[in-house]
Amino acid sequence: MPVMRRTRIALNVQGIPVVKDLIVAEKEPFSPSLNSLREPERRVVGGYQKKIARLLLDIAGMEELRHFGTRRSLPGRVLETFRRVMDLFDESTRYLLGCLQDRGIFVRCGPQCPHCCYNMPSGLSNLELIGIYHGSVCTGMAPRLFRRCLEAGETWEGLLQRNPRQDDRDAPGALHHSREELLKRYLGQCMPCPFLHRSFCVVYPYRPMACRMHFSLSPPHWCNPAHFQNPHAVSFNLEPGECVQKALDRLDARFCLNISDIMICGFLELTVNIMQFEPIRWT
Repeated sequence: MPVMRRTRIALNVQGIPVVKDLIVAEKEPFSPSLNSLREPERRVVGGYQKKIARLLLDIAGMEELRHFGTRRSLPGRVLETFRRVMDLFDESTRYLLGCLQDRGIFVRCGPQCPHCCYNMPSGLSNLELIGIYHGSVCTGMAPRLFRRCLEAGETWEGLLQRNPRQDDRDAPGALHHSREELLKRYLGQCMPCPFLHRSFCVVYPYRPMACRMHFSLSPPHWCNPAHFQNPHAVSFNLEPGECVQKALDRLDARFCLNISDIMICGFLELTVNIMQFEPIRWT
């Protein structure tokens, strides 16, 4: 087995996704040219990011967003524009993966590959959670998916309760668990995503960016936390750029739903507290 080392490929371009914490084999070191994109590639990826941000800001400018929490309705163009956003994000990701492929780096993931679907996606915007909720209703399996999310939510809550209270974190012997540590502990529970049905994501067209940006260079089954080779899995994230993040933050401020950005927690809060199990009314 090759010796593994951790490195960072920094695509340090304003508004361009970053490949972080990439573990690579010593016998296959990355070329220094991977440390940055070429100028034509920068322009292409930067163009994608700006288009995505503009579309998100178009949604943020819709007056109906601030009434969603009480009226539970949205203009149909919100859903249409959201789909365009995700299509562009996927297109930009494919372009970046092509750039890596030109450098001899090939991802091993395929469409609907479920092996990494044991993570708890976090950092979701209100719009992404609304998309997942709408997708769950469209499946006709909403009650079953809700029950599965409750089970996952109970597991997450159990992990939270094992942590010291905020006031006790400086007490002798107290352990401070950051969100990242909690996410790792949740992954260690080996719980499949509640939205998987027979190893297929039933809300695949509505999955959030957190699910779309994760890739593996290892055999896909190594991503399963129960697999004995999982500690050696080579994976990375292609994160949205700063301008996209700011646009998503602007959207959250417009919705003002005050729900969790942890996927399962936010989905449950949206379902119970805001939608009250009713479908979204698209006007």
